[in-house]
Amino acid sequence: MTTWRKQANSLLRKSLVYQKRSICTNICLLSAPIVFTIILFVMQRVIDSLLSGVDYECGCQCIQCCYNSNPNNCTVLDSGFCNSDDGYSCLEFNTSNCALSYSSPTNAAFCAIPNPSNWPALTSTPEPEWRVGSDFPATSLLVTAVTSSIASSLGALLVNQLIPAASSLFGLAGIFLGDEATGRPGLTGAGDKTNAYLLSEIGMQLGSSQDPILTYYIESAFTTANQTYVLLPASTCESIGLNQTQAVTLTAFFEAYGPMTIPNTTALPAVMVVCTDTVVTTEVNVTALDNTLYCGYNQARCNGTSITSQFTGAWDFKDSTTSSFSTTVYYNGTYESSNNEPVRLLRIPGLVNMAAKAWFRSYIDASSEVPPTSLLGVMSMPKPANKVSLDFSSLLGPLFYCWVVQLLFPTFLQQLVYEKEKRLRMMMKMHGLGDSAYWAVTYAWFLMLYITYIAIFIIVGSAVRLNFFVKTNYGIQIVFYLLQGFCMIAFAFMMSSFFTSALTAVTFAYLYVFASGLIGSLLLQVFINQNQLWVFFIEWIPAFSLYRGLAEIGAYAFRGVYRDDAGMQWSDLTDTGNGMLPVWGIFIVESVLFMVLGWYFEQVISTGNGVRRRPLFFLDRWLKPKAADMSSEAHASAITVKETVGDSDEMVDVAAEKRRVEEMVLAGHDENASIVCHDLQKIFPGQDGGKPKVAVFPGQDGGKPKVAVRSLTLAIERGECFGLLGPNGAGKSTAINMLTGFLEATEGTALVEGIKLGENMQSIYKMMGVCPQHDLLWEQLTAEEHLLFYGRLKGMEKEDLAAAVTEGLQGVNLLTVRNKPAGKFSGGMKRRLSVAISFIGKPKVVYLDEPSTGLDPASRRQLWNVVKKEKQGRACILTTHSMEEAEVLCDRLGIFVDGRLVCIGAPKEITSRYAGYLVFTITVAPSDEELAREFVKGISPNSTQTYALAGAGTSKHELPTSDITLSGVFDAVSAAKQRMTIIDWGVANATLEEVFIKFARASNMTMSQE
Repeated sequence: MTTWRKQANSLLRKSLVYQKRSICTNICLLSAPIVFTIILFVMQRVIDSLLSGVDYECGCQCIQCCYNSNPNNCTVLDSGFCNSDDGYSCLEFNTSNCALSYSSPTNAAFCAIPNPSNWPALTSTPEPEWRVGSDFPATSLLVTAVTSSIASSLGALLVNQLIPAASSLFGLAGIFLGDEATGRPGLTGAGDKTNAYLLSEIGMQLGSSQDPILTYYIESAFTTANQTYVLLPASTCESIGLNQTQAVTLTAFFEAYGPMTIPNTTALPAVMVVCTDTVVTTEVNVTALDNTLYCGYNQARCNGTSITSQFTGAWDFKDSTTSSFSTTVYYNGTYESSNNEPVRLLRIPGLVNMAAKAWFRSYIDASSEVPPTSLLGVMSMPKPANKVSLDFSSLLGPLFYCWVVQLLFPTFLQQLVYEKEKRLRMMMKMHGLGDSAYWAVTYAWFLMLYITYIAIFIIVGSAVRLNFFVKTNYGIQIVFYLLQGFCMIAFAFMMSSFFTSALTAVTFAYLYVFASGLIGSLLLQVFINQNQLWVFFIEWIPAFSLYRGLAEIGAYAFRGVYRDDAGMQWSDLTDTGNGMLPVWGIFIVESVLFMVLGWYFEQVISTGNGVRRRPLFFLDRWLKPKAADMSSEAHASAITVKETVGDSDEMVDVAAEKRRVEEMVLAGHDENASIVCHDLQKIFPGQDGGKPKVAVFPGQDGGKPKVAVRSLTLAIERGECFGLLGPNGAGKSTAINMLTGFLEATEGTALVEGIKLGENMQSIYKMMGVCPQHDLLWEQLTAEEHLLFYGRLKGMEKEDLAAAVTEGLQGVNLLTVRNKPAGKFSGGMKRRLSVAISFIGKPKVVYLDEPSTGLDPASRRQLWNVVKKEKQGRACILTTHSMEEAEVLCDRLGIFVDGRLVCIGAPKEITSRYAGYLVFTITVAPSDEELAREFVKGISPNSTQTYALAGAGTSKHELPTSDITLSGVFDAVSAAKQRMTIIDWGVANATLEEVFIKFARASNMTMSQE
């Protein structure tokens, strides 16, 4: 098995165990599509139940139509319906006799109509109380033209008298009864068909104050009394003896109008009409016409009062000539549909018909009774029976499903950011996990989870028979959701580079998911319906491309339900306006683009995944000469730093170590040396003219910046534990980061087991073990699972892996809790587990960063025994603030101060070399403080006072061993007790801690002087 496959196998097995520990969370996550789908299913069933019943079916014969629901006041209807507006209600229907003739205008929409009725083109005529007051009860027409005379002549021809029956084309009998010989229909056709348009053949112009209709299957004006007006020239109604405020039957109207012989009154529709005169008013121009119409509006208040003066219609004939007909028709637009209502059929054809007839008679043939420009009737297309089918899942599905499909996005983003926030990604990388293996396994895991999630989504949606799923081709659904999954996973990888907190990332992700769904439903859907071209560019936001695809599926499914047909099929993808193929293209492009950008941002944005690289790092291979120039500048800066430090400041042991390393470099790699660092420096480009500077950290408390790393030269042999000591900010972390490959050295080189740092980091990581300063553990994984994971990363398998895990746990006294989750460990137990991880896989190089922090004395001693045992045959670098720990564990020590080694050697050598003094502490009576100082100077003229508590008589001094011996101090103190009151005193040899403090203080004094 190759190294990459071993890494991938290790990470995959760890992920499976981790997800197993989070089984409840995963079940809740995978149940989300089930919950949302069931909610839509329940809502769909509720809607279906509300849209069932007699109100949503073709009308049936009412055999018990009762007034005020009184069973004793009922009749059987042979035609028509029980009108609730008139106080009637039907208590019993004959469900075997259902037809259009028994339907209300609402029920008519559900009837099968193979032969639709043909109706005359009516106009919208205002009710009498809303008409122009000066013309009441007549209705008013408003006209303008090029001249007032032309307007008057055209206006007079808008409404005409009825054509005498004898001179009509077929005669009144032919119109009403039809002609069987020629097949000409009568006014009442076969079945439910009504040929009311034949009334137009005798010049009858009808109007209605009913609201505009939705279809022409039934004209509501012919079903309601007192709402249909016969428009005639002015003064006609009075001349024929009809009242303009009283409705009469159509038969009575013809008898009054005469002379017309009605051949068969049963042929006439049972409709009431009102004789209505029309008064024509002319205006000089369009502006005056607009002003008159506007002032007739109730809220216009042109004269300071609210007066309603509505017109049946208004026309502008200014562009009409003898050779062309052109007019602008003004109509009442308050009946237009809103966005959420079905489209209404406004009664505009009747107004256009009146203008066309007037123009023809005025300019072409004044004697024409029925001009060829006349519109005889209007009708709807034949249709089968149908029922209301409001497919709620397809209508609101895009919003709900946009949320459902994207609910995995916060999960993906949280996992990626969490491993960076907790530095688990860096920990895995330091133990050998490559970026490609991590990305491949994580991507595969996300994809597997997404496919399972979507499979549940489609299966459950299909199982409950939601039309959104069952109407749409499953191949299209699979391709769409799969491409969307590729895009969403890649988007999560890219976005993870911008977050350092998992909580912030999850908050952003949920806001993004829910906001995108709402914006898509409330805003994007409107632009999609308008087929705006720029919507394509908005769809490059992943959530909006998802919404567009779901909207297309929903639209085709909704249409399929309405037509009782299939939803989106493969052949529909090329339909005009279908945005599915562009969405697929966007998904494919973004799936690749987001992964590339995710990799790039991970390199240039510091989010806890290693060293941040400069933005144009990918051009380095073409900019090598420039890099060489930079190296020269860095080298010059390094020389300046060396000159500033000065060779005279370099301690003998540090110089000896440097000579030893230089001899190794000249002679070739020493087989015994595991880590060799030669003049290792890190220099970053500065801000002053681009010249490089030595890496610095900001100073504390307003002080000057401190140099982090000047030079590091040392060699560590196998079996040696090297302790790197130094105060905070001394440059230890920068040095360790260079050795672990997370910082690229500007100057110098380093070899780890003969491999040059930076050339083959994967091989170095395989040999490396790290115990970080803070415990980087998965809380859900057990101690054993941690060691199994990191052991597999190092290439261990089967029996060797099991034995190493057991040995490692036993060494740190965690064997009895091997199956306990790390999240339940105490701080000391976690620390011991981190040490065990660093030694798993028998690494050749181990970095231990303060390994005993937080341990009790007993655990610390046990941990030291483990380190002593495990350091055999490998090189260890230990950082610590415990001088006791350094003396116990380290074969050699190096004190790192101000970016450089100031001393190096075995603990005892350093103590003897740099601690050539005795530490003398004395407490006397406050009155004897001056005598005490004189006493100390008397026994050791070269002594140094390091501490004094004024007024308390306590002071601390360093006495060089060249001035006095330990026994001499005892003799001198005994003699001094005769001259002053000595309350307390003590003397001891200087410790390693004293040496460390001495160097740290000297460094601070040097920096203060600089």
